[in-house]
Amino acid sequence: MAGAGYRRERMKYQQQTPTVDAVGQQSLTWADVVTVAAVVTPTQREVIDDGGVAVRTDLVIESSWHPSIQAKGRMVDLATSRVYYISSVGDPDGARRRRLRITASEVAA
Repeated sequence: MAGAGYRRERMKYQQQTPTVDAVGQQSLTWADVVTVAAVVTPTQREVIDDGGVAVRTDLVIESSWHPSIQAKGRMVDLATSRVYYISSVGDPDGARRRRLRITASEVAA
């Protein structure tokens, strides 16, 4: 059981939403859906691409439960503006709907 203040980071969940620009062309933009309390834990796994240009860091985000958070979105840390792209979302407590375990990656170029 986590103590008070365990989820100290405030994170914003975003999903891609189609929009229309001034010329009438449709494009995808990131729209804010919900802000949750979370804790970010690195998995000690980093992958460097073949050219050595980009580094991907895998991590686990534990957040309060929210039905809108899905694997097709991303999380943004409100304090640091770091962006984490979600690969999976699960409820570690079964169907109790108390928290989410989110597997995500941060890509740094």
